[in-house]
Amino acid sequence: MNKLRQQKYLFALLALLVVFAGCKGESPTAPPIQGPGGGGGGGTPPAGAKIVITVANPTPLTDSSTTVTATVTVNGTPVPAGTAVEFGTTLGRFEDSGSNTSLRTTNAQGQATVSLTSATAGTATVTVVVNNAIERTTVTFSARPTTPTPPTTAATITSVNPNIGRVEGGDLVTITGTNFRQPVRVFFDINGTLREAQVTSVTPTQIQILTPRVELASGQTLDAPIVLFIEQGTPNEQRVTSSSPFTFRRSQLTPVVTTLSPPSGPLEGGTQTTIIGSGFESFVQVFFGLAEAQVVNVTFDKIVVVSPPARDTTADASPVAGQVPVRIVNVNSGTEATFATGFRYHSAMQIIAVGPTQGPFTGGTRVTIDGVGFDDPVAVSIGGFAAQVIRVTGTQIIAQTVAIPVTGCADVKGGIAVTNISTGLGAEAGDVQFTYQVPDPIIVSATNPVVRGGVLTVRVFNAFGMARLRLGTNTLNITSEVQNADGTTTFTAVVPTNLELNTEACAGTTGVTAPQPTPFDVTYESATTGCTDTLTNGTVVEPQPTPRLVLNPTTFTPFTATITPANPAAVPPTPATVTPSPSQTVNIVSAGGAPLTVTSITEAPAGGCVAQNFTVSYRTDFPFTLEQCEISPIFARYNGSTTPGTNTCTVTVTTDGGTRTLTLTGTSQ
Repeated sequence: MNKLRQQKYLFALLALLVVFAGCKGESPTAPPIQGPGGGGGGGTPPAGAKIVITVANPTPLTDSSTTVTATVTVNGTPVPAGTAVEFGTTLGRFEDSGSNTSLRTTNAQGQATVSLTSATAGTATVTVVVNNAIERTTVTFSARPTTPTPPTTAATITSVNPNIGRVEGGDLVTITGTNFRQPVRVFFDINGTLREAQVTSVTPTQIQILTPRVELASGQTLDAPIVLFIEQGTPNEQRVTSSSPFTFRRSQLTPVVTTLSPPSGPLEGGTQTTIIGSGFESFVQVFFGLAEAQVVNVTFDKIVVVSPPARDTTADASPVAGQVPVRIVNVNSGTEATFATGFRYHSAMQIIAVGPTQGPFTGGTRVTIDGVGFDDPVAVSIGGFAAQVIRVTGTQIIAQTVAIPVTGCADVKGGIAVTNISTGLGAEAGDVQFTYQVPDPIIVSATNPVVRGGVLTVRVFNAFGMARLRLGTNTLNITSEVQNADGTTTFTAVVPTNLELNTEACAGTTGVTAPQPTPFDVTYESATTGCTDTLTNGTVVEPQPTPRLVLNPTTFTPFTATITPANPAAVPPTPATVTPSPSQTVNIVSAGGAPLTVTSITEAPAGGCVAQNFTVSYRTDFPFTLEQCEISPIFARYNGSTTPGTNTCTVTVTTDGGTRTLTLTGTSQ
């Protein structure tokens, strides 16, 4: 603010100088500068001015400019043109002055303008001063968005692992880098000649290859840069060369033998054996004792050979079973190695004895197989199913049976065989068979009797796997299963509430039956083995001990009484008479699993059915009990009247097996 005041005083001094100079040099014909009141001296900032600031763009980007306009008025009238206006900013610079302050004069509309710019993002406070009037506004500069650099599509090689390999080729090499795209071809630059490698896999960041074979004398090395062709054969094809070469090296190899697989074979030879070790090279010779073996294949760490006959391995041609040394000779390098424990010759594989020869189908039986010619690794089949091999020696195998699938309740039998996995040779145990025993289930007991909705308990010997229980043809819901100390299993199931029982027709009724105790077969089935056992009439299902009321028939049919009119002409005259309806009977029937107790029989309306011209009779020694299918009749007759009309009443039977109401309707006509 002090700086602004100093600038204001300087500005006022400059304005006076301008006015003075104008007075000295103005043209006689030039009009004088008019002030706000019409007088001269309009360049002097007026007192009491009002300033309105407008900004063309209040949020410009950095390194761009925006126009700030100050409109100055006095009493609502624009100040004269040439009135001095001072601008200041806290951020950026004014383009006309190149600094953070600027002195401008108004135009005929009382406006003065400046252009503000800033190279730095932030908010600038712009101050406008005219004499003693001050106004401020803000301009916020935003940083320009940066344009992202487009990703490169150029392929690069960052590493090669391993970077040393054999002259024979076949080494797996991983090339790591960026922007690898199919189709890809990979070459090794062999002294200016490109030798192609076999590409095994390609990802955007990794290529795997198998190195080619190169010619190189023993002990020499060859550096060969790797050349990639990315998107080979397309308009976008790129060629990329590794910065460091791949080195092919032929060394003075010395063979080292680790093991033989299999380590033995029959006396007659012909066993294909893999010699595992390192330092092998072609051309190689392999000797079993004194006999040279047939070489099938050679790599740096493996030699596959066929064993010669045992008789050729010794000087006296005696085919004796036992160990012979194995010797490997690298012919080109002149190096060799001998594996002293070598290869063991034995008689042809033979099974002599097996035991035990039976066990449960659930597996777990350890079987000992005695014989000769057994060489690990072997596969053992017991009863036609692969067994778990526990231990192998030249004369004995111990194997354990595994659980086998069964589809019926019969035992499963099959032969026993041993196979040498490496040679495919094997032996069988002749007529000896192994029996997988499938146990028959036996129902020991079942709850008897039971009721519908009650609990049935079944105890089963040799129960196995998932169980099913049936009552007759009805499948039961098993609620619990308990293993007992005596080897049996106790199953608990719910008797269905809708189980159909035998019924008995009740004499003296039409179509009324009562449920009777009904025997059912109890069946256990193993859903796992399919084995079943049935206990014939294993339990009796009794009706629930509840009374049941049945009315037979269920209603009285409408009664009709016939009126004979009076005959006054008769001699002597006859009065009107009525003929009652025939009587009807409805039987109270006990049709449940327990006796039925009749507690009351009531009539309505008041006065009973007799008041309605009915005669109703029934047993009244309440309470009385009816046994199953026993009946108690209700007799009814409509007596009518000589006057035509209709009468009704009801008879309600109340029992411990339910309540029924009979409606009696009689018509006189």
